[in-house]
Parts: sequence; structure tokens; C-alpha cells
Amino acid sequence: MRKVSSLLFVSSFLTCFGGAALAQDKEPITIGAAIAQTGFIAAYDADPAKAAEMAAEDINKSGGVLGRPLKIVYSDTKSEIPQGAVSAMEVMDQGADIVIVTGDFDFGGTAARAANAEGKLAIAPFAADPKFGVEGIGPYAFSFSTASDTVGTVLAEFASSKGWQKAYALTQTNIQYDLSVSAAFQARFKELNGEDSLVGTDTFSMDDASIATHITRIKALDPQPDVALLSTFTPAGPGALRQLRAAGLTMPILSGEDMDGDYWLESVPNLSDFYYAAMGSIFGDDPRPEVNEFVARFTELHGNHPSTAHTLTGYSVIEAIKMAAERAGSVEPDAIKAEFEKFDEVPLLVGPTSFDETTHINFMRPMVIMEVQDGEHSFVELRTPEKIPGR
Repeated sequence: MRKVSSLLFVSSFLTCFGGAALAQDKEPITIGAAIAQTGFIAAYDADPAKAAEMAAEDINKSGGVLGRPLKIVYSDTKSEIPQGAVSAMEVMDQGADIVIVTGDFDFGGTAARAANAEGKLAIAPFAADPKFGVEGIGPYAFSFSTASDTVGTVLAEFASSKGWQKAYALTQTNIQYDLSVSAAFQARFKELNGEDSLVGTDTFSMDDASIATHITRIKALDPQPDVALLSTFTPAGPGALRQLRAAGLTMPILSGEDMDGDYWLESVPNLSDFYYAAMGSIFGDDPRPEVNEFVARFTELHGNHPSTAHTLTGYSVIEAIKMAAERAGSVEPDAIKAEFEKFDEVPLLVGPTSFDETTHINFMRPMVIMEVQDGEHSFVELRTPEKIPGR
């Protein structure tokens, strides 16, 4: 029996090792990444790209995709919207039929449109605006994010579950994501608490160093809000948050995924009563073991935990490409597109993933609610939206 077991082990080892070696000898499948490697958007793109490389390495070690290794090539968009189209063309010139773009409708859109124009797949790991897809980009555009409408809805339903019945919303206007999160929050909060439950709204931009006038208006509200939405992204978000707290506004503050992570937290010392929705916890306390295992592995490999939970989507994009290609028996864009559109609650690292012919982003995927108290992050709950306004 020991001899038989040994032979089975050797056979299994040789099959795995031989398959991996054979994959390395074949022409690679090239995936292009037209993302920001420099500039302020690089803070969002960098870790999902590292996760994609981890996934590609895992897949190559196990024999590749259809017996071929994966290779990722890059072109830097420099965090400039017009440069996205140039970068997409550069990676397609290197043989990419699949182009990964910055996870944002505005900053990833130009690269995605350039890929669509060539009949190539354009995949955003974490673009959350629902327009990133068939509607706003084209039929070959997919996002592996959870929709911004879902983020706003989850925040509104969480706030209502806490008994907070009067809300104020402050929205940064530079990108569509923050506008969409805020719109969904406002709509759902009013559905749950009545039309007069939204006691005030304001907007600001990345160029506004001060929100003093907004703070004055908040203090003059009657009734006062018992919760505030700050729909924003860094670096403007922490500045606004610091000013709100310094002005003595102590109500709970909610934000979307763009305020995930702790890399900005030193600019708002001892922050408390701050909550945000994200695709997972990067602090080792996610309720899903596979997320915690990935975070631990990423941390060991790179010396720090992921900057945000957007990182999960970088890994998921690559595992989904493998799954779709092997189901289709092809890496052609049309074949992978057709398989993506059959995804129905497919279990990926980022969560259950579904697409169809008209919807290339996820709406009903659960999200974590994270809390910051005394400058420390902790998981609160995993929440699936009950009803998304307009859907």
C-alpha cells in the first residue's frame, strides 16, 4: 500500500509540475494593464495590480489557462484621464486582448472606450459607477466592483438600522462615484425615514481647501442631523473630515469605499464614530476566512496589508478570466464576454459575482460595514442591500 501511495503521489506531482512546465513553454496569454503607476490615482491602482500578479502566478504554477501562462504588461496613465486611451493602445500593441483599466468611470473610461473600439475586453477591477459597462462604455466593458448604488443603499439601510433618522449629505463632485453613492444614499434614506429626513445637502470639490461655509450651514440646521454622509475620496476627504470634527460636529459620519484603509488616518487623529462600506475588511477580521487568508498572504509578501479592499478585485479579475476562458475553451474576447454574461453568483474572492447581457457590474453583492473608534478599525457587519432605489 505504501508503494502504491508513493506512486500516486509521484504521479500527481509530475502531472502538476509537468503541466506547469508545459504551460511555461507555450505562448503566453497577454493581459494589458492601462492603469496609474504614478500620480494620485496610483494609490488606488497599485495594490489591485499586485493582487492580479499574485493570481497570475498562482494560475501559472497550476498549469496556466488552457495550458498557456498568463503575462501582464503595463502602461502608465499617469493619473491623467486623456492618457488612458494612449495607454490602452500601447498594451494592445503588445498583444493584449484583455485590458485592465483604472477602477473609476472617469479615470478608467478613456482606456476602456479605446479597448471597446478594438473589440477587446475592458475590465475595471473596482469601477463602481453603474455606467461602467454596456451603458456608458460599451459591450466589452465589465466591472468586478460592487455598484455605487449598492454602497449608498447599504449605508442608508445601516444608518436607519441604528435609529438615525435625520441625515445631512456632503458630496465631493470630482468623480461620478461619489455623486452616485450620495444620490443612492439620499434616495434610500428618504424611502426609509420620510421626505423630511434629509435635513441638508452640500457639495464641494477637490480644490476646496476649506469647508468652513458648509460647517456654518450644518450648525444652522434645524433640526440637527443625527448622522452625516461624507461622499468623497482622498486626499480631499480626510481634510473635510478633520474640519468637521475640529468644528465640534460629533455626529456619526458615513463614507463609501474611497475612504477605506488606514493610510490617511494620521491626518485625523483619534477619529471616532466613523463608518464606511467596503468590499471586505483588510484588518484580518472579515467574516469570510478566504478574505483573511488573502490579506495575510498579501501582507507577508508585500510587507503591509492591502491599502484598501479594492485589492480583492484585482485577484478576482484574473481568477474570473481563467474560469471564463476554460469554460469557453478560448481566450478570444467574444468567447470570454459570452461566458462572463453567464456568471450567476460565481464565488470569487471579492464575493458572489453575476453578469448578464445588459448588466456588467454587481448590485446585490454583500458589503462589510467598517467602524473607526479611537483611530482603530473593526468589522461591524456584513450587509446585503434590501432594496436599491430605481432597480
